[in-house]
Amino acid sequence: MRTGNGDGTTPDRGTFTQTVRRAQLVGCAIDALVEVGYQQTTVAEVARRAGVSKGVVTYYFPARDDLIWAVVAAVFASVGEQVGRRLEDVPPRGFVATYIGAWVDYYRAYHREMMAIAEIWTSFRDANGRPHLDASTLTQERTLVETALSAGQAAGTLGDFSPRVVAVTLKAALDGLLAQLALEPALDLDEYRDELIALFDRATRPA
Repeated sequence: MRTGNGDGTTPDRGTFTQTVRRAQLVGCAIDALVEVGYQQTTVAEVARRAGVSKGVVTYYFPARDDLIWAVVAAVFASVGEQVGRRLEDVPPRGFVATYIGAWVDYYRAYHREMMAIAEIWTSFRDANGRPHLDASTLTQERTLVETALSAGQAAGTLGDFSPRVVAVTLKAALDGLLAQLALEPALDLDEYRDELIALFDRATRPA
């Protein structure tokens, strides 16, 4: 059962020390998700990794779901900070290259966080067995890409194609990169980035 404020937080626990402790526990949860998987990422496991009692964890996160939601919130916030800010005021013609570059750099710097989200995505379910995170979670991002591509077409800087199809395909290509990176940690991300940029530039440039 989820008992926090709806975003993995609990009320009236906002001192600096408490903020640091919360961040530590979220970090330990991310490490556990990556190293032992969702099922083994229990309150007890997070407490062990943090070197605290289970009671300390449940003070901040009364239920395991609250802790998992806090991981989701933390990772999504970092995506907004690291990827979202790169996309501000980018002209439509340069959007695709910037978008791909921003995500590849994020994968490089926050690989473990993305692996944790992938684990949550496949395993975190409600009482009826439905995933808490599903395709609808990506609607806002897909809409952002579609809007940028449509703007480029309206301005005449991009060619004739379906913005929705390209947006979905672009996201799938980046998801594929993340899956490959999980299998091949030494993957040359710069080469992969450059190839993706060239591929989607050819697909979206004017005829």
